[in-house]
Amino acid sequence: MHKKKQEQQIQDQVGSRIRELRLSRGIRSKDLADLVGISQAQMSKIENGKVSLSVKTLDQLCSVLERPISYLFQNEKEIPRVLGTLATVDGPESLGIQELSRQIRRLTREKISLIPLSPSQLGSAGDQVEKLRQGVIDLFIDELTYYQKYTPDFKLFAVPYAFRDDAHQQAFLSHDHFRKEMLGSLLDQGIRFLNSRWNWLRGIERVLVSKKPIFSPKDVRGCRVRIFESEILERFWSAFGAHPVVVKWTDVAKALHRGEIDILPTHKTHLYPLEFCRHAKYVTLLGDVEPVLGLAINEAKYLALPPDLQEGLRAACDSSGEYFTRLVHQAEQTNEPLNIRSFKAAYLKVDVTPWQDQARHTLEELRREGLLSKALFRSVSQTASAE
Repeated sequence: MHKKKQEQQIQDQVGSRIRELRLSRGIRSKDLADLVGISQAQMSKIENGKVSLSVKTLDQLCSVLERPISYLFQNEKEIPRVLGTLATVDGPESLGIQELSRQIRRLTREKISLIPLSPSQLGSAGDQVEKLRQGVIDLFIDELTYYQKYTPDFKLFAVPYAFRDDAHQQAFLSHDHFRKEMLGSLLDQGIRFLNSRWNWLRGIERVLVSKKPIFSPKDVRGCRVRIFESEILERFWSAFGAHPVVVKWTDVAKALHRGEIDILPTHKTHLYPLEFCRHAKYVTLLGDVEPVLGLAINEAKYLALPPDLQEGLRAACDSSGEYFTRLVHQAEQTNEPLNIRSFKAAYLKVDVTPWQDQARHTLEELRREGLLSKALFRSVSQTASAE
């Protein structure tokens, strides 16, 4: 009797989970039955726990509903409760993650919380993306260029002036090539983005931090420029006559102080919190679009969550993005005068046209060499003309 009762409980749970998933996807019972190749009456029995399912039928149902079979059998205690994210720069970035944590707790009814992990525990951003893919960490927040190892077209986000303006960048993020080809490729490799509005915007503009004034591209010739490990960035700075040097983000301030690098390309929002101008006081303002941050989650962890918790994570991502971006802009109203007062920083407003021309020339070379796909360039062009 006990065994029969246990089997019935399993059937009830499986049926309930299937109904929950079907409704969350807006699929009618008849349509799901047709997709799986069973009758609507049989579908009704399944959802009401009136029939035991074969592995074949389970596999077909889970394929349509995009869930592993294990999801149907996990009990409430087995639902993942904690998603690890990364501690980051003091100021708007750390406050933005704190807000994300609050929103996730609120919108998942305290069922999910965040545990910040230090970047020093996990290595470079590229290492962290690999740990995300492997499931060592569950959630990763940073710029989209760090996914280029898995989908080469993400190299585009590393190059300055790849987009004409913020509207152009947002149009590209809504384009089929980005959504289906680039995001689809990452999803196949176990990485899903929670962003729907792409409203986590880091920094007002790109800058160069240096120990000597930099006004034009010719001023970087022979200089050692910090980059992260990226073929496209190496090509970009080499085209200016500079010497790219790979330095981990956590070691950048030390490298500036020790004279191991001469120029640090970064975002204006990082200058004061990280005290870069303590070691190099000149700041060349290069403009460009605001970099978009992606909130990526391990796909296996995401699929283990019920639909309501998935929706809670997505809603928390978008609501926190607005808060984060607003903080960044507010911080810049106070950070620039603080940076000048504290470190005697000198902000240099320059003609960005030569920088833009060199960036476009480099991108064209990469297109000709096939390092970035023709389809990518076509979509960038289409979204620029569609504005």
